[in-house]
Amino acid sequence: MNRPTPPAPAAPARWRRALGVPDLSGQGRIVAATALDTFGAGMFTPLSFLFFLMTTDLTVAQVGLGTSVATLLSIPLTPIAGMAVDRWGPRVSLISNNLLAATGYLCYLLVDSLPALVASMLVVLGADRMYWAAWPAFVADLAEGAELDRWYAFTAAGKNASVAVGGVVGGLLLAGGWSGAAALIVVLNASTSVVTALLFWKPVRPVRPVHPVHPAAPAGPERPDDTSAPEPAADRAQAQAAGPGPAAGRSGWRAVFADRILLCVLASQTALAFGWLIPTLILPVYLVKVRDLPAWLPSTALTVNALLIVAAQSTLTARLATIARSRVISWAAVLILAAVGLLALLPLTAGAVSIALVLGAVLAFTTGQMTATPAVVALSATLAPAGARGRFLSLFNLTWTVSATTGPALVGALVERQAALLWVVLACLVALGGLGYRFTGGLAPHRLGSPRARSADA
Repeated sequence: MNRPTPPAPAAPARWRRALGVPDLSGQGRIVAATALDTFGAGMFTPLSFLFFLMTTDLTVAQVGLGTSVATLLSIPLTPIAGMAVDRWGPRVSLISNNLLAATGYLCYLLVDSLPALVASMLVVLGADRMYWAAWPAFVADLAEGAELDRWYAFTAAGKNASVAVGGVVGGLLLAGGWSGAAALIVVLNASTSVVTALLFWKPVRPVRPVHPVHPAAPAGPERPDDTSAPEPAADRAQAQAAGPGPAAGRSGWRAVFADRILLCVLASQTALAFGWLIPTLILPVYLVKVRDLPAWLPSTALTVNALLIVAAQSTLTARLATIARSRVISWAAVLILAAVGLLALLPLTAGAVSIALVLGAVLAFTTGQMTATPAVVALSATLAPAGARGRFLSLFNLTWTVSATTGPALVGALVERQAALLWVVLACLVALGGLGYRFTGGLAPHRLGSPRARSADA
């Protein structure tokens, strides 16, 4: 019996997939919630440290100490956040996250001592931990296959745009010279969190495949223009033939720690995440303090990074939809290694050549970042056992915390006197992360995103 050929998708759907845009029909509330939440964050983030210096008698040293203490205390909250997502579900957790964040931001207005600063920041950071365990799981419940990658890419680009707009609005409010501008920004940020929670209140409609795959039908050739669909029957059969994973029959934390594939992914991402220190932490110090390059160069690099993500993230992700996620991430590691190599060559150059080299490194890094980000998030959200997704995502979030907490010490110790060693260490970590993903993908291709499983709805 011949398998019926599904009708060709309409032109708007073809253009949508070519540009990497997910099916947004009926999902306006989710898009609005994402944009509004990140707009508020964009307004406040540049003010996050200065706010307490502007509104309290705390010193710079005290605010820095309080921030570090609150950050360290928030780390144990990460697995608790993962358990909450598994218990209540990602949508309810996102509502709780936003209400908790709004409460914490409003508490900022009452801070008048170091303990109060730590307590209020801990509330906000706890909400942030819950967000990063809930949001990837929420999108994974919304879509699947290549449509899932499109959602992560689209929201990543949208978040960058919203943060940029929020930063401009916050800067304009502060530029007015009004003494209450800082407090107004905090109130507005809390308000956006409350409205975001209300937008998540109503259950959302999952993206349904237009042409479902018949369970008994044989797998056909890759069809890049197909509409969104679940994994083809052949891929489900491949996964079943491979047998249950090591975590089969287990639940909770046992399902995570008994699965060597999950542990390999955690180790790989822990190493790869150090590459993300380049634009925000390494470049400002290395370019200006070590290489004596113009002070405008680091901010220009960050601007180029943000604009490229907004302009090209979704389209690039669409072009990579037929490739296994683990391979996509390993290719991204190569691009980040190219950026490290270009920056390591700076001592051999001067003047305009140095500036061109920096911009080339930023282009290589940003392309690697755009290549990896949707694949990393989609892989982490779909890889975990169904009953322990929140737990695994909370641990996955901690991989970024490792680089964020140890990276400043590493850079501070090496960037001025041993810059060459810094680049070697960074290159080794990024290479280990890329190789780890490639190795893990070889161990379990049916779990880490096989090309056919993703191309069926690309």
